[in-house]
Formats: sequence, C-alpha cells, structure tokens
Amino acid sequence: MGERVAEQIVELRLPNGSAALARVDQIGGGAEKTGASVPSFDFKEIGATLEGLAQTLQGALAKAAPDKVKVELGLELTVKSGKLTGLLVEGGGKGSLGITLEWGSETAST
Repeated sequence: MGERVAEQIVELRLPNGSAALARVDQIGGGAEKTGASVPSFDFKEIGATLEGLAQTLQGALAKAAPDKVKVELGLELTVKSGKLTGLLVEGGGKGSLGITLEWGSETAST
C-alpha cells in the first residue's frame, strides 16, 4: 500500500534571504517547525536539483548537437521524511519533462 499524502503550505527560504509560500504534498515525516505555524524549508536543495538536471541534459544535448533546443520542466514540491524534495517523476507520474530538438533550422538573413 502507498504512503499517505497530504497537501500543506510551507515557507521556502530563498538564497537571497527572502521567503515564499508554496503548496506542497506531505509524504511521510514532518517538516522543520519554526515559531510560526507554517513549516519552513531551505529552497537551495531544489536549486541543486535543477542544476543537476540542467548539467545532465546539457551533456546529452551536446552529443546530439541540435540547432535549437526547448526544455520544459514541471517540478512538484514534496515534503518526504521531513525534507523538501523536487518531484520530477514518481510512481504516480506527477511532474513532467518535455524536450524539443530541432535540426536544420533556417538561418535568418539580415
């Protein structure tokens, strides 16, 4: 049987010191509690996830050498075992990654 999922609002601490509220799925354990009633998480982990995905895609795309690339990423925020996670793909298939590659595009004349 799958883990119980509950939706909740959390505070995301951004690298520039500001904060944002986000709706996330709570899977398993709890969040770090602050003095407020809204759990708080550091958003740096999500940045590291995005950076890793970008580096991986960049390496693969360099080999394919398309003339044009379009990447769309749908990332769901999830709290699992008390840690904020960027959910790209899990059993439910939530999140998405779309990539469009083009070769032989026309050169614009000036």
